[in-house]
Amino acid sequence: MPIFGLFGILACSAFLIVRIATVYVSGRVHRVRASVELLAFLAIIYFLIGPVLNWLGDDDLAGALQRAVMSAAAVCIAFLLNGIIRTVLWDGLLSDHGQRQVPVIVTEGVGLAIYLTAIVLVMHFVYDEPIGGLLATSGVVALVLGFAAQSTLKEVFSGVALNATQALHIGDYVEIDGVYGQVYEINWRSISVKNPHTDSLYIFPNSGVADRTILNFSEPTERFKYYVRFIVELSAPPELVMRAIAHELEKSRYVRREPKPDFNMLGYTKEGIEIRIRYYFDGDDPWWDAQNEMIMAIWTAMRKHRLRISVNRHLLGSGDEWSELDQRQEVDFGVESVLGVLRRSKNFSGCSNKSLFELASTASVLSLNPPGRFFEPGAATDGLFLVLDGHVALYRKVPGRGDSEIKIEGCCAGDVFGLQSFIERTDRKLLAQAEQYSVVAHLSEDALRRLIDDHPELQAMLETDLSVRRAQREKDAEAAQRQFLATLYADERRKLSEDIRQNVDEMLERPALHHFLSLLSSKVRHEDVLTATMAGAAIVAACRGGSDQQEEAYLRRAMAEADLLRHMDLEHGLDLFRTYTSMDDVSAPDGEVFAMLDRASEMKGGPNIVQAVAVGMTGVHGEPTQKELQALRAISKRTGVEVPRWAREIKGQQDGE
Repeated sequence: MPIFGLFGILACSAFLIVRIATVYVSGRVHRVRASVELLAFLAIIYFLIGPVLNWLGDDDLAGALQRAVMSAAAVCIAFLLNGIIRTVLWDGLLSDHGQRQVPVIVTEGVGLAIYLTAIVLVMHFVYDEPIGGLLATSGVVALVLGFAAQSTLKEVFSGVALNATQALHIGDYVEIDGVYGQVYEINWRSISVKNPHTDSLYIFPNSGVADRTILNFSEPTERFKYYVRFIVELSAPPELVMRAIAHELEKSRYVRREPKPDFNMLGYTKEGIEIRIRYYFDGDDPWWDAQNEMIMAIWTAMRKHRLRISVNRHLLGSGDEWSELDQRQEVDFGVESVLGVLRRSKNFSGCSNKSLFELASTASVLSLNPPGRFFEPGAATDGLFLVLDGHVALYRKVPGRGDSEIKIEGCCAGDVFGLQSFIERTDRKLLAQAEQYSVVAHLSEDALRRLIDDHPELQAMLETDLSVRRAQREKDAEAAQRQFLATLYADERRKLSEDIRQNVDEMLERPALHHFLSLLSSKVRHEDVLTATMAGAAIVAACRGGSDQQEEAYLRRAMAEADLLRHMDLEHGLDLFRTYTSMDDVSAPDGEVFAMLDRASEMKGGPNIVQAVAVGMTGVHGEPTQKELQALRAISKRTGVEVPRWAREIKGQQDGE
């Protein structure tokens, strides 16, 4: 038996020498795995030393060697603990998307404290040395250092708490202590927030953020919600006010129609009834456009129904503002003004002055702010509309897209709209909406028919004008359809990224034992998903040739925004992406690169991550090409994830061409 013990000691020693030599030559060491290996071998040596030395007849040396092995084991445990802290804390929770942010003085200071503690424990429990004086001295030193570095430690631990709860991510739009902006940087000491409207940077200490209320506009979705408050006079029926504003917002362009805005009556004030409208919009970019649209919708609704926003007009001695506006409009856009525009119109310029004067005299003048409508699809035809000032847009519904519309024509001062339903005597097929504050003359049906009876050539001129405009509309509609699908495509990419970001931890979660065992391996965490993700990106990129900087920049941004860098090694992934893109069979469904996609199917959520990154890759250089969409369909088929609807629509449109 002792001979086997001696053999075991020699084998373990030889293995350790080989491992140390390998690490020295390669220059790489996996700290956690090396610690566990060393502990295992030291334990074997410890239990074999006694029997071997007894067999050799040197019992006195056994105790000394066992104490030495125990000392080495204690240091090894300290090394293991420090390695776990590095992996989980410094390179994990406190890292900024894979880049360590905690300064060296903190990381090395924690490591030094762990090793000193191990040495003190060895001196006391292994060698029975009195350490009271040493503990007292080290306690004083620790107290002095802790007091001197308390502000730094406070920021570090606050950073740990913020990163552990995932309250903020880089790119989130937040409001902290009344300051709005986008999270620009998160490091060991502070959080930087950039205000996109003032182009300024605000820096908050981690501890200051941790104990304040954070309003995160980007969670749980990228859809923003804000509000407008105003007070109406007591004479304004509140229900009518809310219903009128809701009607004006039915065809809004920036304020989301679904979910619909919320109306809340907050109570009575000394000026009147206070109302709050909470509304949704898509992200930070349309913030001011949505707010402008909401305020203009309120103004238009109040004017249409002659309701008043409370501004203490009685105390100020002001009159009826709507009557004053009507009087100014009558002066600026009266009969003479309408007559002048008719005379300059290419359609009506050939008619007699008497006939045009009669038409202008019967016209009614309408003025609207965006998103006010002059008519909607399905409305009965009631004549023509002549733009006196501003700009009016005509919209057509997108088939199969509910209330979504595309702009097919714009009308400026002097243009007539409503021709198609007037000539064909059918209900309105288009939506006419103010793009600017627009003043329009409504030419009545009866007056127009009488004018055509007096001037039969007018009918032919109107039909010719409609024919020319129809041809142009189809061209504009085709471009607008492309733009609509591109917007839909961008929104789909955003939603996919958002969904991955919200569920990435759940998708990639593993049992605790599996997670611990992964620390013992030099294999990159979630290698299978990373490999499949980069293979999918390479398949799409290969449709445009080799990889380029723009595509790699997208991968960096997409993985950071989706929080994938907490689970995957980006640089390793980019190396895989470059390798796969340059392979000859990258586009072959039966090739090696496509086979890599199968590796994601074994992990929950893996195929969804692969699909999301591939979808984003199709739009890196603009509108997806037919080859890219074909590649995306092949990837979807291989991963078992349904092809997005927008991809099918774009491909169908391209095939139709």
